[in-house]
Amino acid sequence: MNMGLQKGLLAGLAVLVVEDDYFLAHELAEILEAEGAQVSGPAGTLTEAMDLASRAPLDAAVLDVNLRHLTVQPVIEVLARRDIPVLLLTGADVASLPPDLCRQPIMSKPVDDRALVARLAAFARPSADIPDPAQAVPLSPRKSPPV
Repeated sequence: MNMGLQKGLLAGLAVLVVEDDYFLAHELAEILEAEGAQVSGPAGTLTEAMDLASRAPLDAAVLDVNLRHLTVQPVIEVLARRDIPVLLLTGADVASLPPDLCRQPIMSKPVDDRALVARLAAFARPSADIPDPAQAVPLSPRKSPPV
């Protein structure tokens, strides 16, 4: 994680991360922080997610569709009332998701770091010139967690 990073596709954006898999949640936070985002969370439960979604200053959110077998729909509704754009992540078949969730931008897990950052930047900063994820420059190297 590069805490001193001043530039990046997500520089200055406040992003909520909601993911119930501890390791994936921290990896997502690290990816976003490496691109300059200020991460709220990661929240691993619906209660934590609702709290942050309702009170944290946010520009965007990355949400796992299911948190311990509960849908994140209530979190999406809170964020929608605040006009916060949402990017959903799912390990499930997208076709199996409820239609209301399919109206949101969705990425399947495992997500590609560059694609995640580019997709999030594209809708969180719609006026910015965002590179094609396939052509994106690799992200800053991350430190591996201690074993």
